Amino acid sequence: MAFRKKYEKILPYNPDLLIIPECEHPGKFTDDFYSNVLWIGDNKNKGLGVFSFNDIEISLHESYCEEYKYVLPIKITNPTATNLIAIWSQNNKEDPKRRYIGEVWKSLNYYKDMLKCRVIIAGDFNWNVIWDRKPDYPLYGTLTNVIYFLKQLEIYSAYHRSANADFGHEKEPTLFFRKNRKTPYHIDYIFASADFVDRIKTCSIGKYEDWISLSDHMPLVAEFE
Repeated sequence: MAFRKKYEKILPYNPDLLIIPECEHPGKFTDDFYSNVLWIGDNKNKGLGVFSFNDIEISLHESYCEEYKYVLPIKITNPTATNLIAIWSQNNKEDPKRRYIGEVWKSLNYYKDMLKCRVIIAGDFNWNVIWDRKPDYPLYGTLTNVIYFLKQLEIYSAYHRSANADFGHEKEPTLFFRKNRKTPYHIDYIFASADFVDRIKTCSIGKYEDWISLSDHMPLVAEFE
């Protein structure tokens, strides 16, 4: 939250795209530090924001379905045509089977046609495979289901490919729950089509000491050649 007070910290990375869950409405910013922005939310202090830089053009994909409000399908039309799906998965109290990863599973199946083209899927999934077999109630799909589904479409996790890590055994957390160093979890992901993942230059996760004053989530950064 309060991204207007934090964005300068990420600008030295010279990002092309930023996916920011829990992002305030762009109307709260005092300067246009980005090329384009898309934002969705019911609370102007806490929505899902996607920012582009370096004259990269983004627009809402025509298939956007409000049923999956915080799964945002986006068209990137410059410099090359690419699909982007930005995710901020949340609890669903009306339908517990759609809780967090259950929502991701349903939404990615809904947007399956988008996944047949070059695509990046990135954001806060709020889930790790360690919880797949221990939900308080059944889910429409688990992270294991999502990983297998994407694998069939040749879409892979940039971090896990780069770090040669197994899901559920990540050595670097993306979240320190309630900013507590003793409760680390890996719950944020960047999945991408094989032609992206095969050209990973770097993939890194921010360090606790550098970012905890700004957020309990660490930035997950992927650079593709």
